This record gives sequence, C-alpha cells and structure tokens, in this order.
Amino acid sequence: MDFSKPFFTWRGSCQNTPQIGFMKVVSNAKKPKLMFKEVFISHAKEDYIVAERIYGFLELNSYLPWLDKKKLRVGANWDYEIKKALKESTFVILLLSSTSVKKRGYIQKEFKYAVEYAENKLIDDIYIIPILIDKCEVPEQLNKFQWIEMNNHNILEKLLESLEFQRQKYLKELPSELIDINDYSTISIDLNLDVPIKVDYECSLPLFHKNKFFDADFVNTFIQQKVLDVISENRKWINEDVEYFKDNEFLYFEISFNIKNLDENNLSMSIIYNSFFGGAHPNTSIDTLNFGFKPDRKINFREIVDYKNLKDFLDKAIDIYGIEEQKESLKNYTKYINEENINFVFDKETIEIDFMNQIPRVILAIGNLEIPRTT
Repeated sequence: MDFSKPFFTWRGSCQNTPQIGFMKVVSNAKKPKLMFKEVFISHAKEDYIVAERIYGFLELNSYLPWLDKKKLRVGANWDYEIKKALKESTFVILLLSSTSVKKRGYIQKEFKYAVEYAENKLIDDIYIIPILIDKCEVPEQLNKFQWIEMNNHNILEKLLESLEFQRQKYLKELPSELIDINDYSTISIDLNLDVPIKVDYECSLPLFHKNKFFDADFVNTFIQQKVLDVISENRKWINEDVEYFKDNEFLYFEISFNIKNLDENNLSMSIIYNSFFGGAHPNTSIDTLNFGFKPDRKINFREIVDYKNLKDFLDKAIDIYGIEEQKESLKNYTKYINEENINFVFDKETIEIDFMNQIPRVILAIGNLEIPRTT
C-alpha cells in the first residue's frame, strides 16, 4: 500500500466523480465527549505515518484516539502519560510490522501492558486489535487476537465495525439514566444480494440505546424500516434484471446519515443514498426523519411551520432566502412537493428543505434551502 496517499476515496452526495478523503462524516460534529470511545494507537516510530492516518480516521468518526506525538505535551513525563493513556483506553490498536515486532524498547512494553490489561476483560470482549502493516510474524502473546492486514481493501470499515460492536455491548450493560442522549452507536444493514453481482456496499446508521430522554426502540424501528424499504426495492429490481448488471464492473451502493439536531425535545436527521448500477450517471436520494419526545412521535412539516398552502410557502421562501441560482431553478419543482414527500430537517434556529428527490442531478448542489425558524 502506498502510505503517501489517502486510504480510499469517498463520493460526495452532489459529485459525479470520486473525491479524495478519509470517510464521510456521518455524526453530529457538536457531540460532547462520549463513553467507550478512547483508542490507544501503539506503533513504532518508523510506522508513524500509518498511525497518524488511523488517528485521523478515528477522529472523523467521533472516536478519541491517543497518539504520543499528538497528545504528549512538552515537558510531560512521557512514560507516565503513555501508561495512563493505555490503561484508560477502551481499545488498543497494535500496529505490527517487520520493524515493530523485532524492535526492543518501549514498543514491547506497550504490547505487554496491552496483553496484561486484556486479562481483565471478558473472554469475548474486543480490546486488542492487531493490524499487520506488512508480512511480519505476529508475536506469540498476540496470536489469540484476530488481526487484519493493512492491505485489506475495507480495513477501516472493518476496524470501525469492531469498535462499534464492542461499544454496543458496553452501552447495553449500563443503566439507561447513564446514557447520554448523543451516545449512540452505528450499525450496518446487510445488502444480502442473492445474485452473482459484486456491489461495493457501505451502510452506516445510528443505533440509539436505552436512555431517559426517549424510547430508543421506537426511533430505531423507524430509521431501520426506512432503509429496509430502500434496500428491498433495490434487491427486487436488481434480481429482475440480473443479466444487465453482470456486464457492469463497478457498481456501488452507499447509505449514510447526518443528524441535524438531537436534544431532549427532538431528533431531526437525514439518510442519504448514493448508488451506481449502470446508466449515464450515479443516483442520489434522501429520506428525512423528525421526532418529538414526551410523547415520542414523528413530526410533520406543518408542526414546524405555520402555512396555508405548501407550494406558496416554498415559492416565497425561495424568493426571500434562496441564492440567485435557487431562485432561477427551484421554483420549477415546488409543484412536485407535498406534505407526504417533503424532506426537511431542523434545529432551534433553522429549517433545511431538501429538494434532492425532485430535481435533476445537474442542480443537486443548489438543492438545499435553509430558512430561519422564525419564518
């Protein structure tokens, strides 16, 4: 693997071509420090570039990685700080290479400390995650831990999957009153295509845990049902035209989410679907879900905005708050929006109305209209 380049590319919702990056940020950037997110990255100094990229990936996915060059302050007792960080971490990533496994010194101490702390975990807990940078020999004391090779094409997804799997175990064991409202996990729903077609598939959805603010099962059911409906439709038409798809070498289907607002009163979020199953261009669509709590319920647009005629309201909002390109284009599509299919998210200050499902792909970049809540 060429470590001078990013690990992989991602597709933005409004782009026709791949863009370089680590991964889509799928979580609320304003979340507070959450539980079971600390990840210690153990590495030889020769492997720092790999450690730094994993550090960046974990940060983008709301984890709290610890890396000596990132965290140690000038003048700090580095031996004490490293031991403390390693002991307090929920997970330990061990970067194994031909250099690190044969190198004497502190790297071997970190390996031994990690194995020692693992003895306090349950036998089926995920704590130590060895990553093989090259074809090195795994130390005997680490043989019982399942490792993954760096050249695995979906290593970062596999890493995140393991972290989230263990976090779910920890969070389920806590009393609901200790779960912060923003402390959710992420899960994936399998595509399960029973046909001989290779699809590059990614799915990331929030999984809320029992808490004192709202019924997590109620919210999770709505979210997962939305996605299952879309997956079901894709399974159906792919299966009906399987011969066509066999001729396409690069097919992908990505499902991600973004949370606009989550507090003790409301959850407002979107689910984005990016796919390419042949044809002239990729497809992008969106679902939005809005909830009120106490009592737990879905919220429609009329509960957020007071209006008489939806089309008139949208036309006026575009005139007042839209940029020039939106004023020229979006009003041509307001006639296709009704109270059943309008996609919107909101927080205390703004409402975002998304025209993604009604407009042609060439103007997706201007398909999101933001208006103030006072409208």
